[in-house]
Amino acid sequence: MTQLSGQKSESLTNGFEKAVKRDLPSRGWPVYKGYDDVVADESGESFVVASVDMIELTARDDVGNGQWVEKYRVRDPQKDLLRSYLPLRKPELVVDLARLADRAITPQAMVGWASEYGLLASSREEDTFGRIGLLGPERFTGHACRESVAGFAKAAGEIRTCVRIYEALSGSEDFDLEKLSSEVGALPEDAMRPGERKQGHERAWLFGVLGRMTQMRLQEHCYPQFNTYVRGGYPTGRFSLSWGFYNLIGAIWLQMAWLLEDDDNVRFCRLPDCRRVITFEPGKSADEVGTIKDAEGKFKRNARGEYKDRSDRLFCKGRPCKQKYHYRKKAGWPRYR
Repeated sequence: MTQLSGQKSESLTNGFEKAVKRDLPSRGWPVYKGYDDVVADESGESFVVASVDMIELTARDDVGNGQWVEKYRVRDPQKDLLRSYLPLRKPELVVDLARLADRAITPQAMVGWASEYGLLASSREEDTFGRIGLLGPERFTGHACRESVAGFAKAAGEIRTCVRIYEALSGSEDFDLEKLSSEVGALPEDAMRPGERKQGHERAWLFGVLGRMTQMRLQEHCYPQFNTYVRGGYPTGRFSLSWGFYNLIGAIWLQMAWLLEDDDNVRFCRLPDCRRVITFEPGKSADEVGTIKDAEGKFKRNARGEYKDRSDRLFCKGRPCKQKYHYRKKAGWPRYR
């Protein structure tokens, strides 16, 4: 005999949603203890899912005659949390996602990304668990707990295309637009507006493409956020306007916007014929106060030092740029000092 606390699937769902705390993405982003790649039975589509147990057994009482009464409750998803971090304090996200999309996005590659940064949650409608529970069909809205491989690949591909276009536009030399297009792929037609492309003005057209694409995704995944500062639980009279984001891909599009806005703070690979972005100094968000949640959900002040400082990086990660540079320098190539 099984007894479910609350008796109704609806109350269970509401309890899980409450435990998740839907306003968390504006300050931190979750990385869970484990991720699995699964295939949906009904569609055959591949997903990566966080290993989150939604229900836990609280009691199992012997009522005699060989029968037992089991009581369950919604499990706090924080128990499956590895850490929560501040995405806007990690400017390498936009660079790393573009590099990840240089190759085909596989479930294994996606699990590797999620284990370090969490899922992108590029589609909030997709971020839902379905299961046959104790009271029949049940659905649970997750918190960056589920994402399709196809959705992740599409979102990552758009970031890659924009970053590679930006890199090409930032170079001092002319570039082959047709070659660039074949290498990075197309963006949505609303951003491309191919009818506006004019011979001799391709560079200006691409600037417009980047601006429109960034605006489209900011509008979809981000929102303005007005912050009231408090001390000891009381407002201090200090306010600030900043940006919030619904999902990790929203935070990455904010980074893309900052990248385009202030290229003086962008560092490119030192290899002259590479010109890939390796790091940049992001804009400041008022709600990013230099705090990081540990596994118990407690904030630690000034914890940015847990992450590697990338300010000293001079060459691309995972590419032979450093070796090429030093070989050419030793051989006496021009521009290599």
